[in-house]
Amino acid sequence: MLKSSMFNLAILILALGAVLWIAPTALAQHQDDSHATTDQHADDPHTAASHAEDTGVHGTDAHGADAHGAEHSNIPHMANLVAFLSPFLPAVVGDNLAAFVDPFFSLIVIILLAWLFVGVSKNLSARNPGRLQMGVEMLIGGLYGLFHTVIGPSARRYTPFLGSLFIFIWINNLFGLLPLGHSATSSFATTTFALGLMTFCYVQFYALRLNGIGGYLHHMAGSPRTGMDWGFSILLFPLHLLGELIKPVSLSLRLFGNIFGEDTLVATMVILGYILMNLIPGTESISGFLPGVPLQVPFYFLGLLSCTIQALVFTLLATVYIALWLPHGDHDEEHGH
Repeated sequence: MLKSSMFNLAILILALGAVLWIAPTALAQHQDDSHATTDQHADDPHTAASHAEDTGVHGTDAHGADAHGAEHSNIPHMANLVAFLSPFLPAVVGDNLAAFVDPFFSLIVIILLAWLFVGVSKNLSARNPGRLQMGVEMLIGGLYGLFHTVIGPSARRYTPFLGSLFIFIWINNLFGLLPLGHSATSSFATTTFALGLMTFCYVQFYALRLNGIGGYLHHMAGSPRTGMDWGFSILLFPLHLLGELIKPVSLSLRLFGNIFGEDTLVATMVILGYILMNLIPGTESISGFLPGVPLQVPFYFLGLLSCTIQALVFTLLATVYIALWLPHGDHDEEHGH
């Protein structure tokens, strides 16, 4: 028992050391290299002139916001595994891998989750469940209880999708806090918008399946019953339609903005801590190997809370969207009428 506790403590110390050493040093050196490259281009008039000519020749298509903006962006970001491995890979492989950094880390999360849940499913035991099985059962049971509170008895049908949505977003958010990790959910174009669009398609599919085309259109018109209601439905229908189209965008922007801001805040604290360490007299010769003042550590604890809350908010909103489209019979059954 004592050996196991000492081993767990050693692992925790090594993980904390990696956070305080690898990530800040890699980020600071990456920022120094970027500024050095920028200064070199600024000091060399021939380079600046040729760059201007290239820009004029190729136009905005060759120097788009994704490639050119990512290269010269002043927004700080933590150095991830792809940026760490790129110098050791062929140029073509490194460039392509950097262009697909968000799908790369999403794929890593999917593989890890599939390996975990498939492994648990193969070793299920009703009499002697292990700690891992109990933890997974508590997670799934807690999520089902939450969905049942919002949706009602039919929550079991939607739990696989909503539970997978929460776990995927949650683990992706937490990946940005790991050394050399990256939160794929900090990208709107490649991750969060895709999640919002997928949720939108899922909700609309079940809305049409459960209500039919007539019931779907009737719900979009505000479920009118009287003549006055039908008169207002002419105004309510386009408003409800616009609201349905806005939902995936609002879901995506909320998740993207919070995770992107969290990652930027941590990276900013890392750079500030590195700068403060360099201000100490006598550290000029070894400044490249110093981790810096760990100003980012308090924000890691804040990030743990924020990552969980944002995954929960996204999933809860998706749950509410489903509940709003349920036929009235399901709601009556939920309340015992």
